[in-house]
Amino acid sequence: MEEVLNRADRRAYCLPTHELERRWKAVRERMALRGLDFLVVQSQQRFAGGYFRWFTDIPAANFPISAVFSRAEEMTIIAHGPEAPAPPGNPPGWALRGVRERINTPAMPNVWWEDGWNAEQAVAVMMRRKPKAVGVVGLGNMSGALYANLLAGLRGVDVVNASDLVDEVRMVKSEEELRLLRASAELHEMSYAAARRAIRPGRTAAEAIEDIRHAQVLAGSEEQQISLAFGPWGSAPQSQHNWGNTRLRRTLREGDVVNLLVESSAAGGYFYDLRRFLCIGAPPPELRRAHAIAREARAIMAAQLKPGGTPRAALEASDRFLARNGFPPESRMAGHGQGLDLGERPVLRRDEPAVLRAGMVVSVHPTAQAGHAAVCIADTYVITESGALPLYRPLADDDGIARID
Repeated sequence: MEEVLNRADRRAYCLPTHELERRWKAVRERMALRGLDFLVVQSQQRFAGGYFRWFTDIPAANFPISAVFSRAEEMTIIAHGPEAPAPPGNPPGWALRGVRERINTPAMPNVWWEDGWNAEQAVAVMMRRKPKAVGVVGLGNMSGALYANLLAGLRGVDVVNASDLVDEVRMVKSEEELRLLRASAELHEMSYAAARRAIRPGRTAAEAIEDIRHAQVLAGSEEQQISLAFGPWGSAPQSQHNWGNTRLRRTLREGDVVNLLVESSAAGGYFYDLRRFLCIGAPPPELRRAHAIAREARAIMAAQLKPGGTPRAALEASDRFLARNGFPPESRMAGHGQGLDLGERPVLRRDEPAVLRAGMVVSVHPTAQAGHAAVCIADTYVITESGALPLYRPLADDDGIARID
């Protein structure tokens, strides 16, 4: 038993308090410049709940959890649990730093007549100080119920979208965050090795996915998102994702091209984005060509990621290369920031307003698309003063088409 407990302890991680204090200080300075008295942030699920965790180091849960972040004092957490006079139990007090007050409500997000309960508590906390302006953070992560009831309760108070204020700080990673991101890259290196063992003829994609997930959990992964798309090259892929039995579940067979996507988080909650191609048997020539084009487009895009540059310039450089080689331009995000969310700012789109800065971490994955067949190779880069470098070189170098015999 002692051995089991020691192993669990080695996998656990708690963000240093000085890292949280760095974030709070930087945000409060920006709040003062914008005249904001409070920020409100909410998370409703884990894969895109990074704003809340960034403030608190508390993972999101199956129920909404909110923070009221004050410019003048410690924050308040509002979470699912027994209402007063029962003492709040969620999240546990020992897990909190920088928190003045915990408030629990038994509100269920799918019970309409409880919609206002969490917002009422948040409004009561803020109105004690008679605020003039309140910012909401991560509006896309916030329920309509919370936002609508905040507006109703904060009449006469200026309520603004303050996500960009937090993004200014959050997009540039600290040394502690870079260390956690590299640990996540190492988790994905191990996951790719597990995938090459798990993917073989006669198995279902679901069986292979479970092997990969099991290896990740044993290594301390907090969240696992794994996808296999497979089938003969040039056909519409047949997939088995890890979020439900919604796809065809035939077994893998000779001649299948497997598109592997692994986007999981390591201990500490930081994600990595890895996409690789595997082939059961010899890779078809068309696959090899599209793969080479996608790899070169990725390198061209990464070369444009430097301080003072823009996502638009990086995307357009990649698109010009794709067009010269007979492939259409990117039709979705060609990349995105990486951190406590699967995808965060800056996003590699023409309309992303952020200017690139040293310390930003970006997953790069342009696509070479040809009918139903497409190749996209995803890897993560850190922007330095001299340009973008792979976050973890051994994994970035292992980017060929893996042959499964």
